Amino acid sequence: MERYKLIESLSTQSNIPAREIQKYLDMAEFRKVKKNEHIVQIGDPRVTLVLIQSGCMMTYFEDKRKGMHVFQFGMEMWWSGDLEAITNGSPSFYGIKAILPSEVYLIDIHLYNTMLTEQPLFQRYFRIIFQNALISHQKRIVRNISYSAEEKYLEFIELYPKVQLIIPQKYIASYLGITPEFLSKIRRKLAGK
Repeated sequence: MERYKLIESLSTQSNIPAREIQKYLDMAEFRKVKKNEHIVQIGDPRVTLVLIQSGCMMTYFEDKRKGMHVFQFGMEMWWSGDLEAITNGSPSFYGIKAILPSEVYLIDIHLYNTMLTEQPLFQRYFRIIFQNALISHQKRIVRNISYSAEEKYLEFIELYPKVQLIIPQKYIASYLGITPEFLSKIRRKLAGK
């Protein structure tokens, strides 16, 4: 997605004038990110919200045994970041890395607060973004505690048809809370139907 399309889309979603969005994107850090490059490390004190212009990003955390657990995937026009860190100014609990070459805008805590203060429509916009994220995460919790692995996978490919085509199987398996081998079994079983 090109920058002007990103601005147009944000303006349409938020009712914020395009020139205002452009002003704040000009203040944000724009980065081209290579595949597998991290833009946020776990424990990073520099807290940012990530607006994905193009590509695909993965947000994850590590357990005590350094096992990676995928928390979220993000495609163009999606936001990612550690909401607790942005809210409290604490180091990031999550890492964010590129699954594909990507272009992103990094909005640090100071710019985020400036946007909310100077342009009140951003408060409404982010409230809606965060509400939708909470709804999505609540539904994911329900799926994780009540669906079989096959049902979780079927729901995943229904919700994210493009994502499942470009993301390595090991990351999808991690997101679903199963092993890559078990995901292979599920895929073989479904292909046989």
